[in-house]
Amino acid sequence: MLRMAKYICILGFLCSLALVPPEANALTAREILQQVLKQNFTDTFRVAVSIKTFHNKKEVSAHDLWFVSSTKDDTTRIFVDFAAPPESKGLRFLFMVRPRQLPEAFMYAPSAQKTLPLALDDQGAEIGSTGLTMEDIQAFAPQEGQEETLVKEEPVDGRQCYLIRITSPQRPGARLVWVGKDFPAIVKSQELDANGKVTRAFRVVEFFKDEQGREYPRLEEITVPTKNVRIEVRQEHAVFGIQIPQEILDPKTFGTFQWMK
Repeated sequence: MLRMAKYICILGFLCSLALVPPEANALTAREILQQVLKQNFTDTFRVAVSIKTFHNKKEVSAHDLWFVSSTKDDTTRIFVDFAAPPESKGLRFLFMVRPRQLPEAFMYAPSAQKTLPLALDDQGAEIGSTGLTMEDIQAFAPQEGQEETLVKEEPVDGRQCYLIRITSPQRPGARLVWVGKDFPAIVKSQELDANGKVTRAFRVVEFFKDEQGREYPRLEEITVPTKNVRIEVRQEHAVFGIQIPQEILDPKTFGTFQWMK
């Protein structure tokens, strides 16, 4: 994502690596995921994102938004600005992710002209009626006692990947993450319940390369099998290494600052 759901999830997960005990497999998994962090979040970027949500193969919603990210002093700030449809225009979110801490999140509601903090413990809360939920935001947030293991290498859609398994005493089941072996990007992930059943899945359908030859997701897909829901996340017009107005990264001003001029 970019990748709203995916990038926020990756950030939270990578911040949790400091909590993992220094076992051989965990260190290997940590090194792999640190490469993902370096590839995706050491630079500022802005990207236009379109999100389409389908239920039983029927499109039920479509949204266009801007996604802006900046990392400084161990804090990654992610600004999301809805551009369409008209009823969602002006809706904004600001997510802040720090090492060893749960993310902070704020929403600006244009109808009420108010900024509200979001409860990240409500995993079923949707993000702007896109079909994405707080679970997508919180999926890789730091959890005490979390363990990760490099399971094996295997191909995914013709790409050789590392398979990493993550477990936590705070939640049943497990999380599986596939990271490209030859390029540091998450290709696929799955949430499993206590019985090993997939409850939510993510995969990259299409990649693109920047001018330096680095690969990034262009089209991503999230599925919720128990609800017959499928979400498409497409990114366009990605720009890296840009200057970002500090006002859109501040909880006090991100909601009203006119950054698009």
